[in-house]
Amino acid sequence: MIFGQLHQTVRIAYQKVYKTDPPRFDIEPAKHKMFGDFSTNIAMITAALQEMSPMQLAQKLVPELEASPVFRNVSVTTPGFINFTITDEHLLSTVKEMIRLPDAIGRSDLGKETRVLVEYVSANPTGPLTLANARGAFVGETIARVLELYGCTVMREYYVNDRGGQIAMLGHSVLKDDQAQYSGDYIDALAKRIKEKDPVAVGEKAAAIVMEEMIKPMLKKVGIDFHQFFSEESLYQTGVYKKSLELLKAKGYTYTADGATWLSTTRFGDDKDRVLIRSTGEETYLASDIAYHSFKIQRGYHRLINVVGPDHYTYTTELNKVIEGILRPHYLWGGTLNWVVTQLVRLIKDGKEVKMSKRAGTYVALDDVLDEIGPDVARFFFLNKSTDSSIDFDLNVAKASSNQNPVFYIQYAYARISSIFRQFSTNDDFVIPDKITITHPIERQLLLRIIQFPDLVEEIAGNLEVHRLTHYATALATDLHSFYETVRVVGEAPEIANSRLAILKATSLTIKKTLDLIGISAPSRMVAKDS
Repeated sequence: MIFGQLHQTVRIAYQKVYKTDPPRFDIEPAKHKMFGDFSTNIAMITAALQEMSPMQLAQKLVPELEASPVFRNVSVTTPGFINFTITDEHLLSTVKEMIRLPDAIGRSDLGKETRVLVEYVSANPTGPLTLANARGAFVGETIARVLELYGCTVMREYYVNDRGGQIAMLGHSVLKDDQAQYSGDYIDALAKRIKEKDPVAVGEKAAAIVMEEMIKPMLKKVGIDFHQFFSEESLYQTGVYKKSLELLKAKGYTYTADGATWLSTTRFGDDKDRVLIRSTGEETYLASDIAYHSFKIQRGYHRLINVVGPDHYTYTTELNKVIEGILRPHYLWGGTLNWVVTQLVRLIKDGKEVKMSKRAGTYVALDDVLDEIGPDVARFFFLNKSTDSSIDFDLNVAKASSNQNPVFYIQYAYARISSIFRQFSTNDDFVIPDKITITHPIERQLLLRIIQFPDLVEEIAGNLEVHRLTHYATALATDLHSFYETVRVVGEAPEIANSRLAILKATSLTIKKTLDLIGISAPSRMVAKDS
């Protein structure tokens, strides 16, 4: 990992000069290529500690850094940035290693001791998956893939809310009585199949049909294969919920008021106490979710990741207080809990927003969107923005097979490399040349981009910012298209052609690996279309 290697080199140089470890410092790609490939702010971070100016401190580090075989050049710029240029030999050794061991690209064993449970989608089984559900589905799946590449053991789980008020509500909707809440063609189809008259029984049967015939097939269609569909009802059937409630009572966190059972969440900084069991005897979502997360912790996971929609933002804060205030200390759990809250998705068609509401029957089914644009385009558009930002999903742009559509722009970069290799009748059987040389700046630009991929995987494994993958893929495709339009491979002298083929091979492997993480195909043949 290039950033890890650079950090270690700079840290050792600092230790040699100042006989102590430096505080945390940053290394980033240089903002201006004229200064080098990477730069660090260590001099600004530590100047006050050494009682000298950043420029003075940086200059003292230069001789030690110049001794490293990784650097071809080290320079200092105002107000004290230290800039590095990587040697061609280091870049090219990375290329050879990537071609020799393609399966190892981006792979790490840093997460090998970590068991992770990623819960995502978890849409109520009251209707087909919608456009709103798609964002969490693609984000969660990409997180799981990144963590697997990082070396973690990952469990993918879908939590099925198959009991409670929403199931009864579904039953009333199928019966079309005065308590009906959901509508749409699927409700009409369910009404023709289900003959029971009790709303709960109807709801349970309808939910099972929705789950098995609508939701699960749709997940398969978009390449998501859950290890487990965890039933909320099972928490009650197996006694997990009962034990959870007994724990809360034994710890003195519950009380009764107005016929309901309450949880004293104000003891953990909540603005008010929360209801666990209503006066009607019906358990709340919070009661079930406390039991569910108690069971998650008991299963021995080191890291729990919950991907939820924007309507859960406030609720996650409430539940998190219970987990941190009660469950963590009780089970002596030293693991990590991450919440990934995705923001709203607005569908734009012909310049206008399409209003969506499942209950009003005006939702947009994910299946319908995929029929229009395909899963590759859908995945990219839902992953291309930070989960903190809302998405305007422009159907017209998504349907465009041109450079206006970034998915095709990236796939076309991969296809261009494949086309070049076909002209040499070699690709999978490509033999690494004994000597590889860099003859043009665009080649270095490509190489500097691809050696950063393992660091990107490590960073996303920590911060879960999967949108950085699509940004990286776009930047890498831009570099490749510049390469394609700037230098030749076909018609060059054999030594130059073979060197460029090696660079292209490493580039294609990196594009493919990135697209695999996102879940997008990498076609070897495409037809260019006007933008």
